[in-house]
Amino acid sequence: MDAALLTTLTTWLAMSIRMSVPLLFPSLGGLLAQKAGVYNFGLEGMMLCGAFFGYWVSNKTGSPWLGLLAAIISGALLALLLAFTSIRLRVSQLVIGLGIGIFSLGFTGYLFRLVPSEAGGVAPAAPLFPKVNFGALRGIPFIGDTFLSHDWMVYAAYGFAAIIAWFFYRTTAGLNFRAVGENPQVADTAGINVILYRYLAVIISGALAAMGGAYLTLTQTAYFTENITAGRGWIAISAIILGKFNPWGVLLACLLFGAADSGQMHLQFMEVGIPYQFLLMVPYIMAIIAMTGVVGKVRSPAAMGKPYAKH
Repeated sequence: MDAALLTTLTTWLAMSIRMSVPLLFPSLGGLLAQKAGVYNFGLEGMMLCGAFFGYWVSNKTGSPWLGLLAAIISGALLALLLAFTSIRLRVSQLVIGLGIGIFSLGFTGYLFRLVPSEAGGVAPAAPLFPKVNFGALRGIPFIGDTFLSHDWMVYAAYGFAAIIAWFFYRTTAGLNFRAVGENPQVADTAGINVILYRYLAVIISGALAAMGGAYLTLTQTAYFTENITAGRGWIAISAIILGKFNPWGVLLACLLFGAADSGQMHLQFMEVGIPYQFLLMVPYIMAIIAMTGVVGKVRSPAAMGKPYAKH
């Protein structure tokens, strides 16, 4: 293979893996919530808060680990709000999710404007997570640059996909989660605490979504900008549908979106003559295609989005 072509392919694949991660975290979180019967439309807002608080705390403390912890807490708190209003008060999950998204966009934008700027009006950078050191393995041609050139959050995201797949289909608790999302009445009769499982699912969902947002500011940019997530929370929802509510399918869907995003960046760099605005549309067009059901019939959990009241 031509050396230039191999380099381009290696760079594209490595970027595809990295670009899939800010989608994979919230997609897995949304999958957990939806499998338990709760539609988390607040993924975008939880990602935004995770991105901001991860950046801000990392900048203030000098520790990206503390930044990540702050991000997770912010996402979990927003998810707790979603869980309380939609599960306890039985308010529309769509309305609450959209409200969280709108609130987070304004809230993080306001807080970011309060961050003191450095010389030249530029916001200060936050410390980033370093790349994982694989030693001599990093020098393996193609494999080293493609698969061994990432930070730990990349490997954690893919590890979570495997763990969630094992949890859903190999454990009793995972079976209970799925039962709660399919038929909560029967699950309740069998002694499963439907409300507790749904609360746990939504809170974990928010924490994972916030990790996706924190990934942007703690591994990729070192900075926060308003609306930095740019609709990735909504693409994550379409990735769940494209993946047919299966963790492995969701992983592949996120890889596909990541490859499309990486591809449009490469095409912009190559100056192929296509206006960059059209190239930027590629991931969103794919999301629309997934949401409109072009991928085929997808069976969602039977009780998804339906409030449950114990009688």
